Amino acid sequence: MAQQAQEIRLLKVYPRELDALKEYVEALYAHDEDYDAMVNIEDGVTSLLRNEHLVTAYFIKQGDERIGYVILTRYHSVEKGGLTMYIDELYVEAPFRRHGVGRRIMSLIVELAKIEGARTLWAQAEPYNDAARRFFETMGFVTNPNVNFERPL
Repeated sequence: MAQQAQEIRLLKVYPRELDALKEYVEALYAHDEDYDAMVNIEDGVTSLLRNEHLVTAYFIKQGDERIGYVILTRYHSVEKGGLTMYIDELYVEAPFRRHGVGRRIMSLIVELAKIEGARTLWAQAEPYNDAARRFFETMGFVTNPNVNFERPL
């Protein structure tokens, strides 16, 4: 069956599958020389189990083949009118990129967010990641004017 015609599904990651998820997370961050998240991957993946009401990880499957993952995080925003879903991470294996897979994945993410009652879907991309920025823009996302701040604890 042609790659584009095969069904794309999001399947929840279960505790017994965390090692496979960790491998995908490592693959996502391996290309990013400026990002030191590699030291946090073990804790970050393990914390998914402690925060199931806030975050859900899904494997992306095309037919019977696992081809990536997405992590969706939930938070409340008064400014946005309620529940906001954040695409914390989205990774598709290189051979499956640029074949319409991302578009089909985004359609599933939007459907999940609507089912949960989310008012806004949010994502971010590094300033140098032109491919990710173009992808989100073609999916209807707009750059928001806020400057984000963070403080490690």
